[in-house]
Amino acid sequence: MAEVAVGLCLDCSNVSVVRSDRGAVFYSCRLSATDPAFAKYPRLPVVTCSGYVQNPQSHPAAGPES
Repeated sequence: MAEVAVGLCLDCSNVSVVRSDRGAVFYSCRLSATDPAFAKYPRLPVVTCSGYVQNPQSHPAAGPES
């Protein structure tokens, strides 16, 4: 369910997850520091983004099939 609520930010290499003292979770775009076209805290879910780069650690390569 979190995948739908967050969208592309969930596994993007350019995201920084910020957790507040009260337990709230925010997704900050690191690209916003150098490019004003990107919002620091984009409205979720993000369904399209020109800065999206899939984080290779979020989806490890599938091993050999059994």
